[in-house]
Amino acid sequence: MTHRSDDWRALLQEAHDVEQLSVEVTRQAARSGVVDGHLQHHYLVRRAALADRATALQSQSGFALAGEVDAGLAALGLLKWDREHGTGRGLVAAADPRWDADPLRYVHQEHTALVLDGQEQPPG
Repeated sequence: MTHRSDDWRALLQEAHDVEQLSVEVTRQAARSGVVDGHLQHHYLVRRAALADRATALQSQSGFALAGEVDAGLAALGLLKWDREHGTGRGLVAAADPRWDADPLRYVHQEHTALVLDGQEQPPG
């Protein structure tokens, strides 16, 4: 069993990693003038998964509503991007209407695909 401080430390490390990925997306777009669709998808998946994981920890400290809103918005951002660019990697396409009712399930699918592809370690 991990201590709460270990959970926060892991969350902060993931936030740092996601921020570095954001910097790389921006750097590449500035260099080439084009957003790399797969790199943007990778960033959006990790950003949405981070927000989803943060919600549980935030609920323990009284900030659950803010975390849920952030996770929901991040999930919608990923879903919209993948629908527009066809960059989803999971078994069920982003265009599938089932994701309209629960975009966080789409995040879970896409995050699982990243882990299985070896592009990220499983959470904690």
